[in-house]
Amino acid sequence: MPGPEVQGGRQSTEKPRAGHVRPLQGGNPRPGIYGGLCPHPALRDRLPPRGEGKSGKEVPMPKIYFHVDVNSAFLSWSALKALQGGSTVDLRTIPAVVGGDEAKRHGVVLAKSTPAKKFGIQTGESLFAARVKCPGLTVVPPDFDFYVKNSKALIQILNDYTPDVEQYSIDEAFLDMTGTEALFGPPLTAAHTIRRRVRRELGFTVNVGIAPNRLLAKMASDFEKPDRVHTLYKYEVETKMWPLPVGDLFGVGPSAAKRLNSCGIYTIGDLARLERDTAVRLFGSRGDTLWNYANGREADPVTKQRTRDNSYGNSVTMPRDLARPEDADATMLALCDSVGRRLRTDGKTARVVTVQLVDNAFRRTSHQTTLPNPTNSTDRLYHVAIELMRQMWPQRPVRLVGVSAEKTGEDNFEQMDLFTDAARIDKQEKLDRAADALRKKFGGAAVTRAKLLTPETRKPEALSAAKERDKK
Repeated sequence: MPGPEVQGGRQSTEKPRAGHVRPLQGGNPRPGIYGGLCPHPALRDRLPPRGEGKSGKEVPMPKIYFHVDVNSAFLSWSALKALQGGSTVDLRTIPAVVGGDEAKRHGVVLAKSTPAKKFGIQTGESLFAARVKCPGLTVVPPDFDFYVKNSKALIQILNDYTPDVEQYSIDEAFLDMTGTEALFGPPLTAAHTIRRRVRRELGFTVNVGIAPNRLLAKMASDFEKPDRVHTLYKYEVETKMWPLPVGDLFGVGPSAAKRLNSCGIYTIGDLARLERDTAVRLFGSRGDTLWNYANGREADPVTKQRTRDNSYGNSVTMPRDLARPEDADATMLALCDSVGRRLRTDGKTARVVTVQLVDNAFRRTSHQTTLPNPTNSTDRLYHVAIELMRQMWPQRPVRLVGVSAEKTGEDNFEQMDLFTDAARIDKQEKLDRAADALRKKFGGAAVTRAKLLTPETRKPEALSAAKERDKK
């Protein structure tokens, strides 16, 4: 089996003597768990376990994950469709973008070519602004049916290399490649095999990130593009990831990046070197998660959702993509009103609030926070939810908004302190109970919050945001 491609250096073909480990550049053999000698960390991460550790227990096999990400997916797939239709111009080689319908206020850049990027065009900006930057810009409409077809073809190929494929969005997936070395060779070899096969059979390119967890694999795949393979082992985090802007860290949106910058945190390394307690004090529980991410630790699963005990949640796909978090405020209020009403009906309160967003590239993100006191107040749920929403709002327009209340119980009391506005809380509880009683007697439309009485939210499709869908 051919060895891995190594850029910027030579790979020796000399075979080591039996029982001998030849040191790699930058490392010397030293005692380790693999018996006798342990090589450079890059190889140590790839070796299967041998024997038992000092405790007498079997040493677990080091985990290896790939993150496969299609390069400029929508633009690449639109280019592929045009070429298949007889076009002689590859959209990937000219300044081109995929954009929505400007007449219907969907005139936003969904994807861009590399030449378009050189003009400063950014995903999520208006087509008008993009044309100002590049007057000769080519704009093509999206074709989601064709995109889904190519996405399925990609996943079909990935399934040939591991049964553990987790599709993260329409254009990316995680692969658990642990234990596949005997079948497909070392991680670099397997990654390049997948990369070449996708380009050869499907006609578009991907980046592959290799790492010991999903978080680092995703970060690695975002390094230099297109059509590349990158590693990000734990020992590489300080040199490869820490110098990057903090806004490049998974889970840090534009709003969070600005807040971090205002605290003097400009790089991922700045956040990683921060005292953990300081990160929590500045940003709450989310600060702890981001601090772990900056240090290469997958504090929360990147792809798999937690099992939610007695969770109450609602979500809605918007009639149009939303560019700003303020555009989703009314919908979020309707969702929180529905969740709070169901909590009160069941005599429950919740300690955790989670907000979920899906952008127009079908990338799903979620943020959550733990409340100091359990609540079922619509007002409290709403204010927590919109704060989370502003922290996590992605660069791309959003097509789905959701909220859930978790860690529920029957603790129908709130611990007061000198700064608690007891009168306001009591008033809010009475308002919630009165509204619930009226709705129960006269129907759900009997009481409507003033914020929802807008041209957008009067529409039946917008009011249906508060679906009576119990996800317990």
